[in-house]
Amino acid sequence: MIQKRKKFILWGFLFVVACVCGYVAAELLIAKRPFYYAGTLETTNVMVAARVASDVADVLVEEGDVVANGQPLVQLTCDVYKINARQIDNEFNRIKQLQERGHASEMEYDKIIRAKQDNDLRLNWCLVKSPIDGMVVTKFREVGEVVAPGTLLMSVANPYDIWAYFYVPYDVLYKLAVGQRVVGILPEANNAEFPGRIIKINEKPEFTPKNVQTRDERTRLVYGVKVQFDNPQLILKSGMTIESTLLQNE
Repeated sequence: MIQKRKKFILWGFLFVVACVCGYVAAELLIAKRPFYYAGTLETTNVMVAARVASDVADVLVEEGDVVANGQPLVQLTCDVYKINARQIDNEFNRIKQLQERGHASEMEYDKIIRAKQDNDLRLNWCLVKSPIDGMVVTKFREVGEVVAPGTLLMSVANPYDIWAYFYVPYDVLYKLAVGQRVVGILPEANNAEFPGRIIKINEKPEFTPKNVQTRDERTRLVYGVKVQFDNPQLILKSGMTIESTLLQNE
């Protein structure tokens, strides 16, 4: 009976020692593991809008198409401006003939020239082109729809120009600098690493407590840090979450 009690006490002691050792090991592991900030990826997204009132004659690209800067995206009918062009050309020829005979003033000639230039510019706007190199994200209009100046036609994003904002406390801010190289990690891709660079550190905090006089209160301030990542294979996409310690890449 005494031997069983001794064995029980011994096993209990060993169990307690094992628990303590496991706890200490876990604490050391957690202490050594760096803290990862998380940010949501964003890209340069340009909203392409109509500059003139017209009908949509043709949509020349589809969602997901890769486009170049200056590539046509949407053709507008612009029937009104085409009619104006014919009328202005006729009036221009008439005034030019009158001016040659001395029956038209320089003011009349300048006026028709300005009208022609204005209408030609609007006709040029009837072929809507991409303002950047990128990819068509969303089409907002289809053939036959009527649009007004400012009506959104489609959005074009540059997937190579991708970044994320990380929000860090005040007491970490002094460790960071614009131009500093960092590494982003994508957990869903087996912790794949992506080189990045800090391109902006916000001067104003996102959250300001009422009293920032004490050290503890200052640590509650959160500042946005913008990091741009290399994305040559287009693995990173807008809306994904990326993590980083924001430490320098050693």
